[in-house]
Amino acid sequence: MLYILGQDLFRPRSVGDDTSTGFLRVDGDPNARMICFLPWRMPYRLAQASRLVPRNFLACYEMPRAIVSSEPELCVRAVHAVVDDAERVFARSGLKPSQLLVVGLSIGNAVATVLANRIGARLCSIASADRGDLTLWESPASLQVKELAQSKGYRLADFTQALRGLHTIENLENLAPGSRFVVSLKDELVPEARREGLVAAVRRHLPLAEIAYVDAGHFGTMSETVKRGFGEPPEVHLARA
Repeated sequence: MLYILGQDLFRPRSVGDDTSTGFLRVDGDPNARMICFLPWRMPYRLAQASRLVPRNFLACYEMPRAIVSSEPELCVRAVHAVVDDAERVFARSGLKPSQLLVVGLSIGNAVATVLANRIGARLCSIASADRGDLTLWESPASLQVKELAQSKGYRLADFTQALRGLHTIENLENLAPGSRFVVSLKDELVPEARREGLVAAVRRHLPLAEIAYVDAGHFGTMSETVKRGFGEPPEVHLARA
């Protein structure tokens, strides 16, 4: 199933609705201490069937379609919409920031990293990248969105300007101790330069953070990490940043 999910993102198809900032929040155990953010175009039920959903969570979010949009400002609105909602969920929980684990899966890290950095929580970042603008422009998964943006007259510089302050590498310094970054060694969706850019930034800003490398593709890395319950290094190599 994970192979099929990966291949589906490469199939030529219409971008469809890339302007909606609406999202779905699935509420879980009110006593849980985890908030999870799913990959782009990943419905909760499909993620659950693919074993990409953690077993015990406070809330789990489907991403807005506009999290990867041909309109730069809609990318920004989509991120803020989910972050603001998740921050309210956290506030109602009564948890301290150090008690919360924020889990980002793929593009879900666009929200997860901003949230965890804003409140000072621990982050488990799985199959992420350093910058949203460059990833949108370089990843095969977002090729149709890039082409649509170009047909509207947008260029990379427009996304760079709009997303300033929201990139993963701009939201590291306030993460709580114990944050982890899980990197795929065979990621077919996140370009190597974007993975290396993230690792370099983590080493600069979070010298005590853990970086784990998984010998699998994009979805396999997420599945393996979720299966192990975030407690043990997924596989292959674990290094101190």
